[in-house]
Amino acid sequence: MLKCKRLSERTEKMSEKRKTVFIRFLFSYFIILLLPIIIGIILFNRVESILIDNANKSNTALLEQVKQVVDNKLKEVEQLSLQVSLNPKLIELINQQNMRNYKYIEFINELKRYQTVSTNIDDYYVYFSNSDVLLSPTMKTNASLFFHHIKRYEDTSYIEIMNKMSGFHLRDYSPSEKVITNAGEDNVITFLQSLPYGERDNIKGALMVHIDEWQVRNMLHKIEGLNSGVMYIADQKDNIMMSTSDDTNSFVNIKPLLNKEAGFITKKIDGQEMIVSFTTSEENGWTYVSIVPKEIVLTQVNHVKSWAFGMLLISVVIGIIVSYYLANRNYRPIRDVVNTVIGNNQPKGPFKNELDLIKQSIAGYIHKQSQLNRLIARQEPVIRSDFILRMVRGQVDVTTMSERELHFMGVRFTQDFFSTVLIQIDDYCQFTKENIDTKWVLSRFIIANLSEELFDGDGYTIEIERDKLIIVNNHQDNSSQEERKQLRFIKELKGILEERFHIKITVAISQIHHGLHKISECYGESVMALDYRMIKGPNSIIAYNDIKNNSGCDYHYPTETEVQLLNFAKNGDYANVENTLEQILVNNMRQQEMTPEVSKFLAHDLLSTFIKLLSTLDLEEKKNFIEENKPFHVLSGCRTVQEVQENIKSLYSSFCIKIQNNHSNQGERLYQDIIHFIEDNYGDNMLSLSMIADEFGMNSSYLSTFFKKQRDLTISDFIAKVRIEESKRMLTNQKLTIAEVAKRVGYANSVGLIRVFKKVEGVTPGQYRKITS
Repeated sequence: MLKCKRLSERTEKMSEKRKTVFIRFLFSYFIILLLPIIIGIILFNRVESILIDNANKSNTALLEQVKQVVDNKLKEVEQLSLQVSLNPKLIELINQQNMRNYKYIEFINELKRYQTVSTNIDDYYVYFSNSDVLLSPTMKTNASLFFHHIKRYEDTSYIEIMNKMSGFHLRDYSPSEKVITNAGEDNVITFLQSLPYGERDNIKGALMVHIDEWQVRNMLHKIEGLNSGVMYIADQKDNIMMSTSDDTNSFVNIKPLLNKEAGFITKKIDGQEMIVSFTTSEENGWTYVSIVPKEIVLTQVNHVKSWAFGMLLISVVIGIIVSYYLANRNYRPIRDVVNTVIGNNQPKGPFKNELDLIKQSIAGYIHKQSQLNRLIARQEPVIRSDFILRMVRGQVDVTTMSERELHFMGVRFTQDFFSTVLIQIDDYCQFTKENIDTKWVLSRFIIANLSEELFDGDGYTIEIERDKLIIVNNHQDNSSQEERKQLRFIKELKGILEERFHIKITVAISQIHHGLHKISECYGESVMALDYRMIKGPNSIIAYNDIKNNSGCDYHYPTETEVQLLNFAKNGDYANVENTLEQILVNNMRQQEMTPEVSKFLAHDLLSTFIKLLSTLDLEEKKNFIEENKPFHVLSGCRTVQEVQENIKSLYSSFCIKIQNNHSNQGERLYQDIIHFIEDNYGDNMLSLSMIADEFGMNSSYLSTFFKKQRDLTISDFIAKVRIEESKRMLTNQKLTIAEVAKRVGYANSVGLIRVFKKVEGVTPGQYRKITS
């Protein structure tokens, strides 16, 4: 009974996951249920959009009414401005200076007549800039007293007000601002008109009108109060002239969207959906904006929507319950058939429906065993390679493993003696034009197949790195005959790879050991032998037997040799540098067997000597030399001693060439200095080799040799040549005697000049003068 119960539970879980037919039944009922719901939602959305359009049109009509009222009020202000500006008494006061007070009183009486023009006008003033007089219907004062004590602007300074009043203005309005008076505080919109009316250059005063914002705002509240929204009035420059709210952030958010003369948009402001209606005045370009919360417009609609949503939710829940009941009732016979056919087996492949599930389950029983066998056979090379790799690295305790366990891993050894062969690929195959990764893969594949074929099943070849493979060989015994046989196979493998595939390899061979547990020791020996690739060079065969007794743990590089090498290099003598390096390498690497570790120490010691040479250069030369030759990286890429030798020689060669160039430049400068000294002092009869040597602080013999090497001429001959050339130039002057010429070119008397001149030119100075004249 318990088994049947568990079987039933597994079957139920499977059927819950795979009820494709049941889902189709349920989905069909859901579609029938959703059709009227979707149609109702579409109709409701249509009704909602119509209501929103009506609300927007209503708000736009209200804005048009506001626009007309405000435009009419502004016309009254502009009419007052025109009447006052063209008043003859005002014109007389503007054009004349030093007017008597009674003239101002007469004009104040004139201003009182205009107080009934508009109820929205709080007050108005006329300012005369020449006399600094400010008149209103009730007073005469000056600007400073008025704007500091009578009516003081809260946000605008006195200087800013005076700057505005001194400029040109034509029906200009300033945004609403708080004005502080003795009676309290008022918000006013300031109208400014420069005087005389219409003149741009000769500004003599200004007319200022204060419009009471409270009266305008009260009017706006009455118009839009039904919608509980906010209204803004902005000028052409989008400055808010007045509003029913002190919050200006809402207007800033929608200002970029008001790119038409009139219309309405929906905008989310401070997380709330708002309906924005706007229109523009044709009279003054002012923009009238109304912002109303969308939820206020749709209050009734939302109420109805809530009821409709509740009824819809109840209908959906009831519909889902009914749909599930009907679908389950129709699906129950199919489920019983599936449970009977499938039993306690769950198919793992995909299927379309329950019928396809039954078909796949039956087919699965037939192919299950064959699929399992193919899977094991396909994974056997991977399992074997991983096991052998862990075994040679000592990560598997083979002493506790039975032969059956080895067979399960795909490993079968017929003998008890083992060795390992480590193959390092020096150059991958070149007969294909594939990319580098493909060439590496192909090279490893070729080596693995050839080695297994040559060793005829007596070993296994596995890949351990990108350029390395290892062969585990099985031997009959550890005799020398077995070693020669293995070496012959390796040479044959190496030859085939080079001739047919152009693959070059280095091979490291371990000793033959007894017992499977010795394989890790074999691997260690082959790794140690492969390290000698640095000494033996690439493309070689290295046996552990040949290097196991190598005790080369020292090298010969005495201080005297290092000093000698430094001196040769400092003098730029690369020939002796090369001979010294060659002798060091011969003494250490050819006359005695060195371990790879010791050879690396010798290479770093030679490089350290070279680094000492760099201190002889100045800072800039040293920096440039290091950047060009990169001496600190020459050993990192070397794989053999030969490469180390060539790289170190190259460094010393570059240094010697630089030293030679430096010496060449210094010699050229010294030679030019000597030439200039002789040309400047040829008239001194004491000029000689010893005098020049003393001047330059040099040995006379070294100076003579140096100059002859540079000029192929002795210093004495060059001095004579300079004196003869100069005397020839002087002989053209008939006023100079031979004796005078001789003294001027550095001879004590004419006899010395005549003797040298005849030796060089073949004639005496007198004969030369006659010939040239």
